[in-house]
Amino acid sequence: MTRTPVMVMIVLASMLLAGCLGTIKNPINDDDEEIMEWISPELLLGNRVRSSPVLNQYDGCAELEEDLRNSLAEEMMVGLDQASYWHWNSWGFRGGFAEDDMLFDGAVAEMAGDVGADSSQAIDGSSPPSSSGSGDREGEYSETNNQEEGVDEADFLKTDGYHIYMINNGQLVILGVPEFGNVTLESNMTLEGSPMQMLVNGNQLVIISYVSYWNLPSDDPVRVAMMADTAEGDSLYSYYRYSNKVKFTVMNITNRSDPQIDRELYLDGSYQTSRLVDGTLRAVTHSYAQLQGLRTYPELPETYWAIDYDDPGRQDVWNASVDEAIAYNLEVIAGLTLADFSPRMHERMADGTVVEQSTVSATCEEFSAAADSVGRGFTTIMTIELFGDMVEYELDHVSSSWVEVYASEDMLILAEPANDWWWYWRNDAFEEATNIHAFDISDGGITTYIGSGRVTGTVNDQFSLSEYNGTIRVATTQDIWGRWWLDGEDWAGPTNDVYVLAPDEQGGDELLQIGHVGGIATGETIWSCRFIGEKGYLVTFRNIDPLWTIDLSDPTDPRVIGELEVPGVSTYIHPLGEDHLLTIGIAGGEDGLGLDWGNTQISLFDVSNFSDPTLASALQLAPIDRNSEDWWSWSWSYSEATYEHKAFTYWAPAELLAIPLSTYRYTYDEVTIDGRKYSYSGYEYVTQLILVKVDAENNTLSKYGTIDHSDFYNGDSGLRESYYYGSPNVRRSIFMGDYVYAFSAEGVTVTNYSTMALSDSVTLPERIDAPSYWG
Repeated sequence: MTRTPVMVMIVLASMLLAGCLGTIKNPINDDDEEIMEWISPELLLGNRVRSSPVLNQYDGCAELEEDLRNSLAEEMMVGLDQASYWHWNSWGFRGGFAEDDMLFDGAVAEMAGDVGADSSQAIDGSSPPSSSGSGDREGEYSETNNQEEGVDEADFLKTDGYHIYMINNGQLVILGVPEFGNVTLESNMTLEGSPMQMLVNGNQLVIISYVSYWNLPSDDPVRVAMMADTAEGDSLYSYYRYSNKVKFTVMNITNRSDPQIDRELYLDGSYQTSRLVDGTLRAVTHSYAQLQGLRTYPELPETYWAIDYDDPGRQDVWNASVDEAIAYNLEVIAGLTLADFSPRMHERMADGTVVEQSTVSATCEEFSAAADSVGRGFTTIMTIELFGDMVEYELDHVSSSWVEVYASEDMLILAEPANDWWWYWRNDAFEEATNIHAFDISDGGITTYIGSGRVTGTVNDQFSLSEYNGTIRVATTQDIWGRWWLDGEDWAGPTNDVYVLAPDEQGGDELLQIGHVGGIATGETIWSCRFIGEKGYLVTFRNIDPLWTIDLSDPTDPRVIGELEVPGVSTYIHPLGEDHLLTIGIAGGEDGLGLDWGNTQISLFDVSNFSDPTLASALQLAPIDRNSEDWWSWSWSYSEATYEHKAFTYWAPAELLAIPLSTYRYTYDEVTIDGRKYSYSGYEYVTQLILVKVDAENNTLSKYGTIDHSDFYNGDSGLRESYYYGSPNVRRSIFMGDYVYAFSAEGVTVTNYSTMALSDSVTLPERIDAPSYWG
């Protein structure tokens, strides 16, 4: 890979040696003091330009280090420039309002900036896992509500039809389903840290957890590995490079009553999401190095605070202190190496020792970055081939901001802000943009870069992304933040777009824009989106909810076909055959405008006439009767399904939708017994799984039944003395045969949905909080 050398560090150092940092262009003379208003000194940051989003793969570690240091130097300069701005433009630090900016001869910073390390290990004595759990029960139970067929998304609840696997209260709980309608507790295992999600394939299970340093004893080798040393003057002290690691626990669950740990891998950073396709797991994490020793604010001498506010000498002292901070920071940055920036991975071995596993090859070829967006944050794609007699993994590191992740069976897509937050400072001409990076995942355990494109606007979530027949569809909102920071800008409000991108047929690495439709719902923002084959659906909102239908049959000419305005807003869209959409969201206000945040709404849309969609039926749900006298005493009800699609379970064989709903209230009252008054108080919880009958043939929705878990949280008295600090909510559901299983933190119930009679239940093991070691 050929890259243009970046000379930011050299330019900065040269300017310092020349004494030009900190001097003020057109300085104010003593004669001008009477007209002086406090003006913020401005560092000359130089031009920042957008070039290409294409990821360039590194072929040398020295080049990568240089790019990272240069990017950090520019970020540092922006930070000090912001410090100057807010210092001199804050109340109490200025004598008047600035009419112009005073320039420092600061650093000119221009950046250019760019996917895997391999490792494999055999599981000693293991054999290829069986596929128990499919068999004759396949198709008789609901699975995770995934965006795409054939692509399993990680969650805290999974089933194979014979067993249910649940991460709950800090434990892995395995439940048996000997017959539909029954449930038994097979085993439970306490997990390290804060377990979040898992994926299951046959007899192998992978649990993804957060492990923070305070969850580990001070002498734990993983905690020790999270530390680094830094110098401050003549002193050397330790700090945590990252406050947490993402832990991947690979387990053998051949014996469900006694699951065994095969591998424990710890990767620096924060977890985002995982997908499982044909036995290959791909996890996406993000790391942002915590670098110590950099000054984010100038160190001012004590004499500074004694200088009068209207004395120009005050600014001279400030400028000199900023010069000193820049020089100090450049020295720190010059001493940084790749090890200070890159995520590290460790493995806890069977004997308890911890070994560092390679995440960086000799040539750094697993690292990549776009030419105009090198930064200290890395998105890591961990490709794990888990389900054979070899456990193999590959790491690809992309210099990026936090990403949205989408996957089809053939393609993994990362959507990230085109530039980091600091890039926009004093860079008002640029609107927000999103980089789209595509990877081929059709070949087993290999993740191969396809190309990148850039679209204007911001992506809402994973459902705003889609791959279909090799093309990529992207829905964005422009000016989502309102550009409030621009003085005098005549802002028309946000607007929305749909882009179609495709790989370059000539073999280039750029995703080319082949289709676009814009100007959708000016003044509104996207709340939900769904691409289904050659059709697209958008829900936008400001005061009322329009549903937009988009024809994508010709990817080079996408068109808005229909629009429907209805009260409220849909936050998730679920396809229901060819002619209907089933959605969940927030009901409209009393006048049809705005939102009634305590009122969950299920909607059935008839889209059989694509150009003229209609609202076939709407059903408002609440766990408390809104006509009851004490309705006001309850908090707003809420459903996790309004923001987490995995809590939304539609079972087509029974035409039933299962939705969790919860609320709570604080209760205080007095009673008189034998002439003496007694007071009592506590919390009352209501948490339910609501079943909705979806009759698409007759275009109707109706409430079918309620499964109540409130007794798990209120006890026999109907009141809980103290606040429940866990999650007192029904969170998931699984349909199995003629039964629906409801899951909350305290228990599982099994209900025959034909009779709504309780068939079985189990109380789950008590909560085990992760330990805290603050020493």
